[in-house]
Amino acid sequence: MMPPHRAVRGWLLALASMALAVAAHGAAGGGTPEFGTVLPLTALLAWVGAVVMHRPRGVVPLTVLLGAIQLALHLLLTRVAGAHAHGAGPAAVDGWAMLAAHAAATVLTAALLVKASAALTLVSAALDWLRGQLAVLRSAPVPAPAAIVPTSAVPDRPGPLLEILLRRVRARRGPPASS
Repeated sequence: MMPPHRAVRGWLLALASMALAVAAHGAAGGGTPEFGTVLPLTALLAWVGAVVMHRPRGVVPLTVLLGAIQLALHLLLTRVAGAHAHGAGPAAVDGWAMLAAHAAATVLTAALLVKASAALTLVSAALDWLRGQLAVLRSAPVPAPAAIVPTSAVPDRPGPLLEILLRRVRARRGPPASS
């Protein structure tokens, strides 16, 4: 089972990538799919994102990964939302506008994920600290004291330290001998 923070990062990647890819695709003149077809793609992207999201370290590998995701989403959106003709007819889609829109979506997704990853790390650290503090409250109960065996109230001897002290003290004062 994967840790919860990896699943959260995967869903962040999926939601940001899919939303920005659909927006970029539609803004550049491409078709936009229905919600019912985007939802399984988002779930698939979240699963893939949870598996590979921990691997890219740094902005450049993350941007390359997101660029590949945007390219795959462009191809999927082209199939799902209906083919758009590049350069033919009045409803032609400008290829450079599509590339620019998906590139902007890639950069925005990278910026969102870097900030969200930092915030997620802070939240995870805070929850770990809170879990440690709560562990103290649910510590094991204090065991009951063992049965006390009654002993004589007066000890046979006062104890070694008290004997030394009493040896050093001059004789104890008591009532006069003539009384």
